[in-house]
Amino acid sequence: MAPIPVPEIIAHRGASRECLENTLSAFDRALVQQADAIELDVHATTDGVVVVHHDFEIRDNRSGHADGTLVIADADFAELSKWRLLNEEPVPTLDAVLQRMAGRATVYVEIKGIGIEQQVADCLARHPNTKAAIHSFDHRIALKMRTLRPQTRTGILSASYVIDVAHVIKAAQANDFWQQSAMIDEALVRDAHNANARVIAWTENNFPHASTLASFGVDALCTDIPGALRKGFITPA
Repeated sequence: MAPIPVPEIIAHRGASRECLENTLSAFDRALVQQADAIELDVHATTDGVVVVHHDFEIRDNRSGHADGTLVIADADFAELSKWRLLNEEPVPTLDAVLQRMAGRATVYVEIKGIGIEQQVADCLARHPNTKAAIHSFDHRIALKMRTLRPQTRTGILSASYVIDVAHVIKAAQANDFWQQSAMIDEALVRDAHNANARVIAWTENNFPHASTLASFGVDALCTDIPGALRKGFITPA
């Protein structure tokens, strides 16, 4: 019997079990742990700078301001750059991450901000040497990115078991189907592959289940613990 191919290992917001998520430290650590790729979330400031952060606001304030929150979409980058995260790092820009990952790892960009597709497309265009893809729970974003940057891989996220997987993939013209890992079975993988899409499982932190998903033919695993999953696949049984 042929060995099961090892899926692509994607570090969910970086090595987020060891480092603060969505920070340069987390992304650097993911590469030390032999992740093939990193995943991150983006919003944009009022002056169009795309920044890496999960929530729409920064809640921990280390800038000296009286108010403890800052809504990213309501601030310009000069204001945002005064703020610090829990690990004392600034909120990274997508430009900085793409430059840092050039030739080192694929960058999977989840668009969370509203109406920022053009800014993200422009940012990707500035880094032709960095392999990148976009994905979103809003499937319209994948479809719009298809027109803005047809050369960029697009993906759609799902947290439920879609009855007609091929239909949603084709409607969004997506290359990747990001499915919550507990909702994946062999039939879903088969249907997605028949629709010419890869299946990416999120967020998988259990190696035995990761191995089962690999046996189903899942193409990639998005995980908080890239090093542990990598070790599981390379350690002889």
